[in-house]
Amino acid sequence: MGDLVIATALLDGLRQAWPGVEIDWLVQSEFAGLLRSQPAIHEVHVWERRAWGRLLRRGRWLNLLRTVLEFRRRLRARRYDWVIDAQGLAKSRALAWLAGGRRRIGYTSKEPLAGLLHETVVRQKEAAPGRERIGGEHAPMLRQLTGTEIGAPRLSRPEGQPARPATLVLAPFTTRPQKHWPEAYLRQLIEQLAARGESLSLLGGPGDRAAAARILEGLPAGSVNNLVGATSLSEALSWIADARALIGVDTGLTHMGIAYDRPTVAIFGSTLPYRTGGRAPLRVLWKGLPCSPCARKPTCGGRFDCLTGIHPTEVLKALDEVLA
Repeated sequence: MGDLVIATALLDGLRQAWPGVEIDWLVQSEFAGLLRSQPAIHEVHVWERRAWGRLLRRGRWLNLLRTVLEFRRRLRARRYDWVIDAQGLAKSRALAWLAGGRRRIGYTSKEPLAGLLHETVVRQKEAAPGRERIGGEHAPMLRQLTGTEIGAPRLSRPEGQPARPATLVLAPFTTRPQKHWPEAYLRQLIEQLAARGESLSLLGGPGDRAAAARILEGLPAGSVNNLVGATSLSEALSWIADARALIGVDTGLTHMGIAYDRPTVAIFGSTLPYRTGGRAPLRVLWKGLPCSPCARKPTCGGRFDCLTGIHPTEVLKALDEVLA
């Protein structure tokens, strides 16, 4: 989800350069709720990736072929002028080809199927100056298409969701261990925030329930509104949109805090962070060790020094700064 949120930084620039343009977005079904309420997006095309995978695994080749051809028919009925592959993956290149379009543009990468695109753009290198802004990696794409500069992601609150209490939202869970802040540190932070009288909400997916239980074990009832595994994506996003502030790691929910203009503290370790966001205050905590960013190839033997070096007191100080 994080890549999707960051890619929405393209929206404002495209609309400013081409007033009246209709922008559609093709997205996996599990993330469609993030985009359906966005006024900048004309139509959301949902790719049922898991359903296609089930047909493939069960050997239902004819059904899969019919499904793919029908999906292609619906996409090509829109008669696109431009199709933008904002991921640079083999699957996204294949989907771009299914959509047709007079011109297809995407990122250079080591992934196969580049021949399905008409042209490619070099993604902003990690150490390049413009990469420091969230969404900055897409600056070359927008520049080549429109000649304009990239802005930060800015998204609208999910439709149909009730107003949520203005709590301090915690988003500490992500997909890779080298991006997780230590659970013991998170527990200390929660205890200190609760002692200050903060109203806390904890977000995460179904796979994060066990970690949440470990972190919250023994805390007084009501200390934390534990929403881990208990919300849909749209419900989780509504808690972020209405939050007093957000503290999170390098994950899509943290990026959404910035896209919703909420005061945000972002904890980075193995990945190169952005430094600036949108209109709301942002503090990024990153140690910048010689081994960082290591991305998917840690060299520390599981110590994750880049994250153990960020202590709860630093996070509290950063929170006070964004709330000042």
